[in-house]
Amino acid sequence: ATFARRAAASTTTAAAGAADVRAPVALFGSALLPNDAQLQQFRERPWNGVHFSAKYLSSLDGMTECTREVLGTFAAQSVQPIIESKVRNSAAVAALRELLQCGVASQGSSGTMAPSAATPGPPSSLNPSKLRRRWAPKSDTPSNADLPDAAVSCDGHIVAKAALVEALGLKDLPRTGWVRKGVPASESVAAHSWGVAFLATQLCPASLDRGRVLEMAVVHDLAEVRVGDITPEDGVTKEQKHHIEMDAIHNMGVTERTRTLFAEYEAQETAEAQFVRFLDKLDMALQAERYERAGLDLPQFKEEAAKLAVQYGFSDLIPPSLSDKARGA
Repeated sequence: ATFARRAAASTTTAAAGAADVRAPVALFGSALLPNDAQLQQFRERPWNGVHFSAKYLSSLDGMTECTREVLGTFAAQSVQPIIESKVRNSAAVAALRELLQCGVASQGSSGTMAPSAATPGPPSSLNPSKLRRRWAPKSDTPSNADLPDAAVSCDGHIVAKAALVEALGLKDLPRTGWVRKGVPASESVAAHSWGVAFLATQLCPASLDRGRVLEMAVVHDLAEVRVGDITPEDGVTKEQKHHIEMDAIHNMGVTERTRTLFAEYEAQETAEAQFVRFLDKLDMALQAERYERAGLDLPQFKEEAAKLAVQYGFSDLIPPSLSDKARGA
């Protein structure tokens, strides 16, 4: 809204300085139709680079009030609103029409929102008759009509289909370390994550939260679907890798619980996170043994697992030479 006022003022100033050149400049601004599903989505998964105020996120009423203020500013400055929400039924059309009319009604209610003489009147997109044609309800309106396209509500969380499809891309992402060692048809990151989860079902101590360990095992490498499998050989520090992956997971359309579990694993402060890290290294060590059956020599992929296996009492899962070396370390 502030940008709209500044842009309109700049347009007026330019026009005043060149009276013989009066080319119209059309300004457009985004707005969203307030609804519970959209509000929940922005609380859990805010858009990258977009700030939502505390008032906007506080409640549906707060979201509505902020939207009306923005639309009022748009109307005052002749900014044409672009509604970026799905409007699927007549009730939503009516709500949108009322919202836009409230924006027009608020024009001039504040001295800072009065339109300048150099700008045209309210945009024609506020004409209610055009709303019904532009956002006519679809004949195949789903039962959860208030949700964004291809999204479902699950236990209070909005889960977008696109986010699910993106995450499944881990199935196609090969593990970088194996590729660099010339392993033919090397495993994917998703296969590795399954291995970690499987090991959790077999080795998780009763003292740990088994469910959280399993979930963490599944998602601990999820950010790699966006940033790739970064290894020490890539010249990226641990701190840089952490920030890159945290930024990626924050901007993915996964649930807040998934992001929390990922962050917990990254922080390595809980017993569950530390155990999953051990399983991560153990899976890599056992996979290295599988690849060594084909004649490869991959001892470096087992050394860290050996140290952790001794610590957790699973040294029998590691070759004696490595476990003995770990004990002496």
